[in-house]
Amino acid sequence: MIVSRIHFVVREAEKVRYQAQASREGKSLGQWLREAADERLAATRPRKFTLEELREFNAACDARRSDAPEPDWPDVKQVISESRLSGIETT
Repeated sequence: MIVSRIHFVVREAEKVRYQAQASREGKSLGQWLREAADERLAATRPRKFTLEELREFNAACDARRSDAPEPDWPDVKQVISESRLSGIETT
């Protein structure tokens, strides 16, 4: 296992606060900082859905689906064009 060291600069007051919190949790400052970094990293990762959650999502989508046909693309483009033009002021 390769171990690396990370150094970063903080104000003395912040270091004291970090150490105090780590101590209250019964951890070393290094352990407390590693866990905080791991939690932050885990929070940014996309969550994987369970098979049951995926089935529930699909069922909800199916329940909202309308049997009405989708509009043709030329009609959609016309609505978009009219919407743009209605927002333009003429001077």
